[in-house]
Amino acid sequence: MVRILATFVTALALSAALIVSGTPGAASAAGAAADPLVAPADTAPRADVPVVRIPRTLRGLVVTWRDGRLERVPFAHIGTGEHTLQADGAGRFTIPASIRTNHVNIVAPGYHVIREVTTSDYVVAFAKPVDVRAVYLPFGRLDDRNVLNWALNLARRGLITALVIDVKNEGGAVLPEVANQTAIDMGAVRGSGTDIEGFLAELDELGVYRIARIVTFMDGWLARSYPEAAILDFDGTIFYDDINFAWVSPFHPLSRRHNIELGVNAARLFDEVQYDYVRLPVDSIPLRGRISAAQRSAIIAQFASEAAHALHAVGAALSFDTFGLTTMATNDSGIGQVLEELAPFLDYYSPMVYPSTWSTGWFGLEYPAADPYTVVLGSVGSAVSRLEGYNIVVRPWLQDFPDYNGRGLLYGPEQVRVQIDATADAGASGFMLWDVKLQYQLGPLGEIATAGLD
Repeated sequence: MVRILATFVTALALSAALIVSGTPGAASAAGAAADPLVAPADTAPRADVPVVRIPRTLRGLVVTWRDGRLERVPFAHIGTGEHTLQADGAGRFTIPASIRTNHVNIVAPGYHVIREVTTSDYVVAFAKPVDVRAVYLPFGRLDDRNVLNWALNLARRGLITALVIDVKNEGGAVLPEVANQTAIDMGAVRGSGTDIEGFLAELDELGVYRIARIVTFMDGWLARSYPEAAILDFDGTIFYDDINFAWVSPFHPLSRRHNIELGVNAARLFDEVQYDYVRLPVDSIPLRGRISAAQRSAIIAQFASEAAHALHAVGAALSFDTFGLTTMATNDSGIGQVLEELAPFLDYYSPMVYPSTWSTGWFGLEYPAADPYTVVLGSVGSAVSRLEGYNIVVRPWLQDFPDYNGRGLLYGPEQVRVQIDATADAGASGFMLWDVKLQYQLGPLGEIATAGLD
């Protein structure tokens, strides 16, 4: 997460100000002395400082540097640790005395998150743009220190700027670092045996943007421990999908609350929480037959709203991982995901636009996996167009694994490279590569890193 530095601003004609900076540096002696709760410049922001109410109004401004000039960042989400509000179109915000605390957290899509402890009554927040080039690290590989070192080396070489890490897996198991009481009571906590907190701290020191992936409503632990929250089959027993995973219903408050609590706990160590499987199961005919499409999409949007409020309050960004089809479909496809209904609440929209998932005919292609550039350009371009005017960033998942359809095409550096190019050409910002085997094509990442040094 971004460090915040205390200093006195006269250039902006503010009588007392706190500058929030994306670049580590020395806090002014005057600012540090005036506000003992501001973290020293040589330490991380103190997340362990308790939330304390301050009966005074706080006013602030969110700005960034772009093309050599200062610009305002509109519509950032402002959190107090307990409540959230939104900056206006000119980057200004006011935290009334009735909800003000000593915590100021700022989430602006496309920028590093900002968290600070301060008693100042005016803050100017400098938001640093975030450029995400990420790979995925599965839950089952976190027990291997060699894998963690491999990821750290990717960051040191400049090949990645972000990392997506499982904190809850497809079965519902949860890392102890983010566990809530529900996970503990169920016995769903599974330690990695490695120093995950130390690993995340090393990533932070390297400037790596850390994304916590939470598998949401696919959750066997919760379904079996709390059958009242489970999706049930026609005979009243727990429903299992075609790969034998149990699901919980997003309509049950426990299903939503459990995953939101895990996200809030993850915010202590991560910059962003990404919810996956945040939908109804594709083959859940028993549940889908009892509810309408409007009800399905409304409950998923409700979860997005609840998660956004909780995460923005503690200074974490929110993203949803969805089927690639959501970029094109205007209905909920039977699973509750409608892009425009989710957009008001998400900071990042991350569709899985893997070319192998598209069938014959899409984008005018006979075999979409053979033309990854056209697939990604068309799907991501559709999402960017549909989301124009929303305060959200499109950042897709790209395919870095072999084609699993009839032709079984290999996906090497060229196939990954053209997907990255198409993402940029479509107007998206950043990307994430998926390969559970961790056999990523590093050549395209190296080319981007090298180009950034030119």
